[in-house]
Amino acid sequence: MPALFDSFIRLDPDVDLIVGSGVQLAASSAAEWKEIAYASAVFCPCVVPNGDAPPPAFRTQTLPRSINRLLWQIGVPIGGLALRGLINDGRERLGLEPIDNPLSLLGRQPVIVAADRDLAPLADDAPESVVATDAWILDEPRPYLDPHVDAFLDGDPPPIYAGFGSMVAKNAAQLASHVVDAARAVGRRLVVAGGWASLDRHLPVDIAADDILVVSGVPHRAVFPRVAAVVHHGGAGTTTAAARAGVPQVILPHVLDQYYWGHRVEQLGLGPRALPVELVTADILTDRIATAIEDWSIHERTRALGPAIAARNGVGEAIDHLERIVKRGALV
Repeated sequence: MPALFDSFIRLDPDVDLIVGSGVQLAASSAAEWKEIAYASAVFCPCVVPNGDAPPPAFRTQTLPRSINRLLWQIGVPIGGLALRGLINDGRERLGLEPIDNPLSLLGRQPVIVAADRDLAPLADDAPESVVATDAWILDEPRPYLDPHVDAFLDGDPPPIYAGFGSMVAKNAAQLASHVVDAARAVGRRLVVAGGWASLDRHLPVDIAADDILVVSGVPHRAVFPRVAAVVHHGGAGTTTAAARAGVPQVILPHVLDQYYWGHRVEQLGLGPRALPVELVTADILTDRIATAIEDWSIHERTRALGPAIAARNGVGEAIDHLERIVKRGALV
């Protein structure tokens, strides 16, 4: 938290608006300090109070709406109390008055939920300060794909992709071994993206080069449509990319909103039930992957929803909303 405040203290931006994602708790105070407009950008509706999902710290996604709302009512004050000292230390450095609950401050400011309307609809009881757009997709030319990756993807049958983005498992070596064993058990080749978990450095030393391709990372947009299934952590971006590609997903959630995404993928029929990463074994993962690539109901759902999700992009709507926020600020 001190580092976040330091980053704003070092800057003197001549701007009309700050949009914060991941730095909200410091950015909102920085905007107040500079007397400019502020908005938060989040990528899952489970991070704003609502009855459809509990706070992200809770793994269970099947609680009654009344219990979810109660958990939010209890959790926001507790979270604010835990953060109050750090936030007020930073605010003092900016010459701002202390606040009792920094989370309540965020609740009064505009929030944009950038998540696809089918994958992650905004609950009807979300705060009035929250608006939803579809997921924000970077509109770029087809990304470069390494020829070795391209050739590997051309093989038949299509391989499985496994990658966990910024997630670092407690036992990465064992997880990497389970992924390899599961892919081989279902008779599929495997693309392994190292990511922050460094799966590439934890693969079994005796892996055969012809059925395992190890990469540091790949452009999801170019790779996912060409694989049989995507095994991943359940991040907002990876879940959306796999859904846009119309490919089954096997989610191994590690923390926070990843349990929400795993639940939504199961609900929508885009993949089997999520498996918490600490419960993964080769046998269980084999069963999940086999279901993903063999269950025709999953294939029907991914193919039905994929084109609709791929056709949507919330960037334009987000720009319009941000411009309205700036205009309101100028009128004040």
